[in-house]
Amino acid sequence: MAAYRFLLWAILPFCFLVNASAQAPVMTTIGCRWQDSFVEWEIFSSLKKADLQEDEALEEEYYGELKLRWLNVRDDWSEWDYELGGQRGTVRQKWKDDPQQWELRSYTGAVITMRTAWNGDFKEWRVSDNSITLNIKSKWTNQLDEWQVQDANYGNFYLYTLRTRDPRDWAIEDNLDLAISEEMKLAMIFLVIFNSSPKM
Repeated sequence: MAAYRFLLWAILPFCFLVNASAQAPVMTTIGCRWQDSFVEWEIFSSLKKADLQEDEALEEEYYGELKLRWLNVRDDWSEWDYELGGQRGTVRQKWKDDPQQWELRSYTGAVITMRTAWNGDFKEWRVSDNSITLNIKSKWTNQLDEWQVQDANYGNFYLYTLRTRDPRDWAIEDNLDLAISEEMKLAMIFLVIFNSSPKM
């Protein structure tokens, strides 16, 4: 009997871990806060449940925001602030005169680097946390409505506009490995909305 009791106490913490990971929030959409401006964005998430049926809808809730730091200086798009699930940080151009290199820095110390895969081509980016690197690219060369990551080791990540040629609202399909941090996902989301939206 004592052996069974010991086994129960040994297994119980793992049950909570499995349950917690099965219900982790997953970013599902991002949209402009205002319909005539691309300087403030709202991010929504839902709980991903392991037992969810394919035809069941997930309930979305507000999860965070991404906004231009200098809202009153409309020609400076090089610095952004974010809040995501209670965590805060910044997204900045690494050099003021080079829009091909960005950094996301969380206040907890995470640093994500973003740079164009090819010089002068803003339709494909390399995103790295210094141990994992993923490429996110536009599905089409002449239209920026769909972006994707397809990685044999880490899975898929797909963003697309809810309405064709309307970059105000995006759906996010996250099928990436648990090793990919939320900051890294946010960096990819930022690249998509920044490169697909007019600067207004």
